[in-house]
Amino acid sequence: MNRGRAMVRHTCRGSVVLFTVLLALFFSTVPGTGAAFRNMKEGSPALPFALKDFEGKDVAFKPDSGKITILSFVKLSQDRSKEQLKDLVALHKELSPKGIEFLVVASYTDTAEEAKKAIAEFGVPFPIAQDKDQKVYGDYGLFILPASGIIGKDGKFVFEHSSHGRDFKDVVGGKAKVVAGLMTEDEYRKLITPVESVKKSKEESESERLISLGRTLLKRGMPDKAAERFGKAVEIDPKNPAARIAFGESLVASKKYDDALVQFTKARELAPNSKEAQLGIGTVHLEKGEADKAIREISDAAMLNPKPGKAYFWLGAAYEKKGDLPNAVKYYKKAVEKFIKE
Repeated sequence: MNRGRAMVRHTCRGSVVLFTVLLALFFSTVPGTGAAFRNMKEGSPALPFALKDFEGKDVAFKPDSGKITILSFVKLSQDRSKEQLKDLVALHKELSPKGIEFLVVASYTDTAEEAKKAIAEFGVPFPIAQDKDQKVYGDYGLFILPASGIIGKDGKFVFEHSSHGRDFKDVVGGKAKVVAGLMTEDEYRKLITPVESVKKSKEESESERLISLGRTLLKRGMPDKAAERFGKAVEIDPKNPAARIAFGESLVASKKYDDALVQFTKARELAPNSKEAQLGIGTVHLEKGEADKAIREISDAAMLNPKPGKAYFWLGAAYEKKGDLPNAVKYYKKAVEKFIKE
């Protein structure tokens, strides 16, 4: 009997590890914000490779060719990848005459039929290679699909972009123009800076600027510096729940849990239906080892959220900390299912 229980615990722990790894990948890949590649950073030499397209023709990428290249990794059955292909076709029409080259690498799971359909539907004029052995994916350290990188004339990475959003053509195409000398950095910044349709007070605008700066610092692994910006944003605009939530998240990252709880609680007072504030409170309880409190708060956050994948992940973590491995696995599974659908 004891041996059977031990086997169940072993199986559950294995599942917990698996789902934690899967969810870590999901959370590290927010569209357009996180790193697209593990092994390619700005200034890294791009790696050459030789693949075949879906008709068996050779496709080679030579970073030292002296040309600017937009290199994109896609999964042809994925909606975001299809949208990216459409945008790449539009960018190719504009930028190919300027000497910028395009190359797409498809997932090892993609089929010749899917490639043929995509090429016909979107009028793809550039090569789509298949990485059957996932070697290129591994060499470049793909975090997410779709993902794109821009390689300069010197063969080095100059820009990376994760996932796909409505601003893809401006963000990626604009940066390619900067690299090619077709646009200045100032023009690029103006292009990708959202235009405010509603006039905001000086305090609101400055608070939002500080929040944006703080989020960038947080993503770069500098929670203390991020907290300084978020704290200033709260000071300037104390009734802004987004500023308080961001401040709370940075304080959690700095392990200042009591201070974080103050910010999340105030944010919930300002916005009673805020799922992020509720989830923040639950996260603080989890980090403090208060699993039962965490489960109550995070369960409420999941009910408030039409896309509860993140809440399910933290519920799994709370149950794991409590030692309830079957429920931990249950919620990790639900989180993965939600993220796959979303």
